[in-house]
Amino acid sequence: MTPSQRRRAEAILLQHELEAAQNSLLNPGAGELIATLRRQKRLIGLVTRNSHDSVRRICRKHHLTFDCVVTREDGPVKPDPFSVQRACDLMNVMPQQALLVGDYLFDLISARRAGCRSVLLNTQDNCADFEHEADYIINDLNELPGIINALEDHNTL
Repeated sequence: MTPSQRRRAEAILLQHELEAAQNSLLNPGAGELIATLRRQKRLIGLVTRNSHDSVRRICRKHHLTFDCVVTREDGPVKPDPFSVQRACDLMNVMPQQALLVGDYLFDLISARRAGCRSVLLNTQDNCADFEHEADYIINDLNELPGIINALEDHNTL
């Protein structure tokens, strides 16, 4: 693309993202999971290929807060490990101590490349195509605390 074509394409993408953010719904159990993790004094980061503006809109709409947010504007996007490594750096956490929860192949690949474990949230019909990339697979977010507790019991988190 020429620079002007790229600017136009990015403007169109941003407009679609902002509209999607305004109409967004949380995954079932997401609010409760975040509240549980907060009560446990856990750090929560968000790594996304979306823009800062769309993330701000979603957070405002759903009253969400994160300890760090890494978007496409911060550097190379998933499946590059940059965003996962950056989130770990911002939260002062070693990648081996982190879990990345995602619903797509690029989430799992970026977690592995960054050196952290991955949890596949099985929300799409094609998840079976890439579940072999995940360390853990869940069908519902309320399963995540059990994984965290098991890892802590074995001193691997």
